[in-house]
Amino acid sequence: MNSPATTAPTIEPGFIKFFVPPDWFDLMADGGDRQATRARCAELIRLTYPDTPDERREEFTDVLMFRYDHLFANGVLMNGVVTAPLPSTGAQVVWQVYAGIVAVPPGPPELDLGALLSRVFDEAFLEGMAYVERFTTDMGIGVGFMAQPPVEVPTGWEIDVPPNLRTGLAGVLSCPPEGGRGLLVMGTCLDPDQVRELAGLVAVIAGHSVFVTPESK
Repeated sequence: MNSPATTAPTIEPGFIKFFVPPDWFDLMADGGDRQATRARCAELIRLTYPDTPDERREEFTDVLMFRYDHLFANGVLMNGVVTAPLPSTGAQVVWQVYAGIVAVPPGPPELDLGALLSRVFDEAFLEGMAYVERFTTDMGIGVGFMAQPPVEVPTGWEIDVPPNLRTGLAGVLSCPPEGGRGLLVMGTCLDPDQVRELAGLVAVIAGHSVFVTPESK
């Protein structure tokens, strides 16, 4: 799957070929074509809820489009959802995976992951980072992390959250050795104990996705 890779004026425009499963439903696959995105979402909802009234299915589609608009406005290039039992335990998973392009400073071998993530996330997020690993990707360099951050309800939301409730979070930055731009793939899971399996999926997507030229798309 190919997507335009441009999210900021400091990053050279280009294309990226995502390495994802063949049956992957990506909310952002049509890029800025909102009409095509709505048609795909409407068909997904129709197949998922065949006995639901048309008006209700239209509301479901509106929710997906609201999310699409928000993600597209914030430079997200890929958003997929995984809902399947884990082969190892049979436990049901509910994972979301996102990807976007970030500017990477020169000399990535000396890259400070904390400094990079602090530009992408709130400073408080870094306190929950539990594990960091560097590895080789098809682009050249990969830096991955796992965390189990606490769930925080935004101010003004009247929702009761159990104490010490946590979620799973995994991410991988993959970039060429010369830096310039990189692919940041993030995954979240409702069950923090599934973060290792989630990290494996995120690492595969980031590790085998590559920047391509228009001719090689």
